Amino acid sequence: MGRVQLDELSLVDFRNIRSLTIKPSPRFNIVSGRNGMGKTNLLESIYIIGSMRSFRQSRRVDMLRRGAKETRIRGRFGDICAGMVCEITMGHEGRQVKIDGKGAHLDGRYFHALPMVIFHPGNLAIVQGGPEARRRFLDRALFQAEISYQEAYRSYGKAIANRNRILKTRPLDKRALDPFDEQLASHGAQIVMMRERLVISMSPLFEEAMERIGGDGQSRMTYRPKVEGGFDEIMCALRETIEKDSAKGYTTAGPHADDLVFEVNGLDARKFASQGQQRTIVLAAKIAETGSLEKSTGRTPLLLLDDVSSELDRDRNRHLFDFLAGLGGQVFITTTHVDHIPIEGDRIDFFVENGSIAVN
Repeated sequence: MGRVQLDELSLVDFRNIRSLTIKPSPRFNIVSGRNGMGKTNLLESIYIIGSMRSFRQSRRVDMLRRGAKETRIRGRFGDICAGMVCEITMGHEGRQVKIDGKGAHLDGRYFHALPMVIFHPGNLAIVQGGPEARRRFLDRALFQAEISYQEAYRSYGKAIANRNRILKTRPLDKRALDPFDEQLASHGAQIVMMRERLVISMSPLFEEAMERIGGDGQSRMTYRPKVEGGFDEIMCALRETIEKDSAKGYTTAGPHADDLVFEVNGLDARKFASQGQQRTIVLAAKIAETGSLEKSTGRTPLLLLDDVSSELDRDRNRHLFDFLAGLGGQVFITTTHVDHIPIEGDRIDFFVENGSIAVN
């Protein structure tokens, strides 16, 4: 099986980085430096190549170095993506993407071919936050795992926006909801099916990672759809909730209200897990995502770990890196303390200071 391997990264006017070109290790890349120096910016630029968006939820103009009119990110890939070059230019006028020098229309096939998984401190919302954060975790994985998911997701979003608009009208014309109910049921059934398939794939990988890293007892991840079933069940739920939906002005039934529950020893992790346990759960979920994407795409994803050792005790940290050493893909890790990264061999150490980078 091949892997997603970044052979060269070039940045111009990205965040606090004026210009850099690096040639990473095929295995482990340790990016160290003090906080605020640009370590996370480096990981963010790689993630943008894979997802076409920032994990920081930033505006596009915020990614430009101060005073710059545009920024450019360029990645050249090897291994299973050998020869592929992706170049992204962003500025006040918008974004342009070129693949191998040609303008590109990005669809599910692109994300399926270039899977990447990111862990960053904001991911703790997957456990600590509301259902929206957990749905976003599932959806982001599915954009890469299932070529058809992007279209189903976007079509569902358009249908629910139209249905919600009609629900706000007075008097309500219930017949006007019919075509959108059918669209929601059709696309919603696809979304539920693919989410269920993903969680079934991830669950044993999650449990193994929790046992290897945390060792705190039995752990589970469980998908809980708002509506159990397929097209008919969603159609029935939409019809049964029309009065309630009209009063609220939005649609209450469907996969946009689904949740993913994490448990440790039978207890809801959101309510009862410690901070260290919650961080371990998110790491285990990301490792499970990596393994599941490997199965669905036929290639090992590139793994990005931002400040991964923060708030992990010594034992959890050691178990984490023992586990990572056996995964086999390319990994980028940021840290403020190099001695927190117990990996020997197969690594390149980069030091970042004020947006400049050097090999240690």
